[in-house]
Order: sequence, then C-alpha cells, then structure tokens
Amino acid sequence: MTRSTQAKPLARRRTVLGAALMATAALGVGLLSACGSGQITQTDNQKAAVPGINADSADGKIALRDGGIAYADQYKPGSTVPLNVRLFNNAEQSVKLTGATSDNGKIVLVGGAQPSAAASSPSPTPTTASATPSGTKKPSGSPSAELPSPAAPSPTSAGASAIAVSIPVDGVAALSRDNGGTTYLAIDKLTGEPLLPGGALTNVVFTFTYTDGRTTTIKLPNLPMTPPGTPLPKPSSVVKNEDVPGE
Repeated sequence: MTRSTQAKPLARRRTVLGAALMATAALGVGLLSACGSGQITQTDNQKAAVPGINADSADGKIALRDGGIAYADQYKPGSTVPLNVRLFNNAEQSVKLTGATSDNGKIVLVGGAQPSAAASSPSPTPTTASATPSGTKKPSGSPSAELPSPAAPSPTSAGASAIAVSIPVDGVAALSRDNGGTTYLAIDKLTGEPLLPGGALTNVVFTFTYTDGRTTTIKLPNLPMTPPGTPLPKPSSVVKNEDVPGE
C-alpha cells in the first residue's frame, strides 16, 4: 500500500509538469506568430525610397519608373518645369523616346544632342568653277557653298522640340535634372494656373518608336510633383578617426 500511495503523487506531478511544458511551448509559438505578423504588416506598408509614379507602356515592354515633376515651391505660368523619369526597355529590340505631350504646355528635351549638319542638310551644290570655263569670273550672285547650321533651340526655348532618346535592349534612360543630370524633359512654358506642391500635370503621353517602326505609348492621367528630398545627415565633428579603436 505504501508503494501505491507514493506512486500516485509522482504520476500527478509528472502530469502537471507535462501540461506546464505544453502550455509554455504554445505560448512561445503564439508570441513568434505575433512578431512575424507585425513584421510582415510593417514591411507591406513601407514606401519606396524614391517617390514617384510608375507605369508601363500599352504593349508592356517599356517601363516608366519614379516619374514626377522636380520639386519647387511654385512654378508660375510661362516658366520651365523640369520632369524626372527613368525609362526601361524590356523589349527584344532597341527603342527611342520620340515624343512627349501634356495639356499644360509643350514638352522639350533639355541638354540632348542636336542633329548634325550632315544629317539635316542636302548635298552641297557643285562649285561654280567646275561649271564655268577657264578665265571666266564667278558671278557675284552665285549661291554660297556653306552648309546651313544645325537645328538648335531658339533663344526663348528651354530645349529642343525634336525628341530622340535611344534606349538599348535591357537598357535604361535616366532623364532627370536631380543629382546633377544634364539631360531631361521639361515643360517649355507652363500654361494655365500656377503649379504648387501637391499639384500635377495632366494627360502626359510618352511615345516610343521601335527599330522595326512600331510605336507604343505610356499615358499618365496625372504626373504629380515629387516631395522635397530629405538631405543626408552631416557627419559629426566630435568623433574623429583617432577616437575610434583600430583606426
């Protein structure tokens, strides 16, 4: 009877210990699940490092990323409005950006290469000497043999109206004034109301032409102004290299 009496408390203690261990394990799993759920939700709500609008072409081959208007406190009517866009070519052939339009003014290419004289001029006229007998003076009214100068933006225009930006296969064209860029698109002269932070250009259309002559477009009902960038923190002047162990 003594052994039977001692065995019952021992079995009870084992049962209680097992239940406690199972409860602890369940609690740990619950805490891990809660932590994981919080991390997924936080990551899902994070925004891209570079703000801007994203869109794809009608055929799905050209991607526009981080599109927007360069930030300013205000753009007055008649002023130049720089645009920032990155264009990716996912097609199997090269493509060119050949046009851009907006309801808010003419879009031009700032800083792009101008067409060469050879490409834009007819063949030079034969000189008068080859068609004039020897000893005959050249008429004073003969046309000049000089080639016309290349087409260039007028002094009152911010850029060239002819847009031709090549994008190779798997390539990207970064058209942005930010970060020191010199080639970008811009509204030449803003029309309508002043453009303020939070505003947008309307009905912006980008046209692309492939090597085989086919075209596609990216249509944006609105192209918003991007918020101002946050400057990087300045390095501390207190901590120096010699104060860091191992430096």
